[in-house]
Amino acid sequence: MPADYAARWRRTAPRLPLARIDRAYLGPLVEAAAVALGHSPVAEADLIARGRFRIFNHDLVEAGMPPRWHVSVLDGSTVDASVHWTKLSTAGAVDIKGVWELSRFAWVYPLVRAWVLEGEARHVETFWRLLEDWMDANPPNRGPQWMCGQEASMRLIAVAFALQAFRAHPATTDDRLLLTARLATATAGRIRAHLAYALSQRNNHGLSESLGLFTAGALWPHLASAAAWRDQGLETLFPQVEALVDPEDGGFSQHSTNYHRLFLQLMTWAEVVLAAEGQQLPPRTRARVVRATEFLSNLLEPDGTVPRYGADDSADLFPLSGSPAHDFRPALGAARALFLGDRLPAGPWDEAALLLIGPMPISARVLSGEGKVFRPTAGVGLLRHPRGSAFFRVPLRAPWRHRPSQADHLHVSLRWDGAWIAEDVGTFTYAGGGPDEFGSAVHHNVVTVDRRGPMRKVGRFLWIPWTSCAAVVASQGLGASLRDLGGAQWERRVLRFPQGFVIIDRVRAADPASRCELRWHGRSRAGLEQLSLACSQASEEAWITADARTGEGFFAPRYGRREAAWTRRLTAVGPAVTFVTSLGCQVELRADVVVVDGESIPLQP
Repeated sequence: MPADYAARWRRTAPRLPLARIDRAYLGPLVEAAAVALGHSPVAEADLIARGRFRIFNHDLVEAGMPPRWHVSVLDGSTVDASVHWTKLSTAGAVDIKGVWELSRFAWVYPLVRAWVLEGEARHVETFWRLLEDWMDANPPNRGPQWMCGQEASMRLIAVAFALQAFRAHPATTDDRLLLTARLATATAGRIRAHLAYALSQRNNHGLSESLGLFTAGALWPHLASAAAWRDQGLETLFPQVEALVDPEDGGFSQHSTNYHRLFLQLMTWAEVVLAAEGQQLPPRTRARVVRATEFLSNLLEPDGTVPRYGADDSADLFPLSGSPAHDFRPALGAARALFLGDRLPAGPWDEAALLLIGPMPISARVLSGEGKVFRPTAGVGLLRHPRGSAFFRVPLRAPWRHRPSQADHLHVSLRWDGAWIAEDVGTFTYAGGGPDEFGSAVHHNVVTVDRRGPMRKVGRFLWIPWTSCAAVVASQGLGASLRDLGGAQWERRVLRFPQGFVIIDRVRAADPASRCELRWHGRSRAGLEQLSLACSQASEEAWITADARTGEGFFAPRYGRREAAWTRRLTAVGPAVTFVTSLGCQVELRADVVVVDGESIPLQP
């Protein structure tokens, strides 16, 4: 490395907005956001300095200072850090995400926010001490923290962000600048060696690793291989975006609102770094990102939540506000400012965009909240009502372009009077198997016959066969049907009426002894009690909470944590069963019609 490396970097390395804007301007804005949310980044930064870290953007845990980098924050398990990472496996008894979590460096962002707010040197020193200790404890390519190129990329992005924030601070010495250059070099080498595998996954891994390679080259431009890293990163990034985002619907390949948010955060970072070089995303790539931004905006609720569906490992690349993890406005606000040229209504969630891209556009667009959203290629439908929303997971296209995330076909989430009363239960863990995995049909708000679903799980992230749904006419809403693994036919219509929503399920099975079960999952019994259920056959209702044997009656607020919740189950036996669920409506189920507030709806659409 050249003797004058640090001096050259300080003079000519690209400057992100955080390095260009005076802290005296940013500080009061960050403080105002903290006051509005009742969340103090200074208090969190001081907890970090004492060894308490927020994991999965949710709970604070005691991890030590310096942290125990190779110990899982989920269960205390330890992974050997002395061997080359290729000698380790993600398939062992330890949930590796618990070991990786602190080394994703999400703790960087509250330290930066605290420094921006009050300008105290202790927050800068905390960052550098942690980075120095991590580098000592994790030599390049040794131990679990080098197993995943995506984790390495997110770590490098966090370090790059902090370096931009602290680049003029006296604590950022030449030796510490060289330390970040060594990290960038090791990270780029790790990514390049296995980039082909990441690209083959056709998901966020390839995107993240391409972006990590680009970051190393663009923000450490004086390193010998920087130009090659930068170019290869962009050459692999752009085609992925065009392949993984549907040009019509804007849906993302991973069939998950949380991973869709991660995609937008990755692209926000790409555009911010390109802008620092005087560049921007090429038009074809940008068009896909625009559609993806519009897609998630269409699902946004006034409180910042979106319908939860698909795998959810609590990924949040930029926890740059005090907003809770389920608030998507920080990420969407930045994406809309960059790619749509407008903003959400102003609020404390603007802090994330402020620190990433600088002052926001002043014009705010009121989201339309259109009454019906249907994105058939993405497999998403949404009906809005003055009192709530009904989200419908309906993957229609066959064959699938990208592998399914969960067996969630025809799942419905219901929101009423400002709260999700029936919803997707989340993702507790990717490790192991059995009832702790929430991706199967019985863990969704659907009908099952003899506990079967439309697919079976054959690997950690693989479901087969890739079953699709067929569209069903539903003039007052949305409808679809499918055939499960045992050949039973199931049809669901989600209908909107002036008073609320009605969901009609019709099941046809070959065996007269078929056990047909309708499940609704929710965080509270009071919420599920707002649903009225009816069945065409004699039926039995059960309320289930925290059943460890079946995994029913739980909710995962973040990865690695599950809490007692409620499952409301209605069971009937027979080859032909009709279930009707209503919310806000008066319903009567007859032989061939459903009467909704005096209006007859034929059971046969």
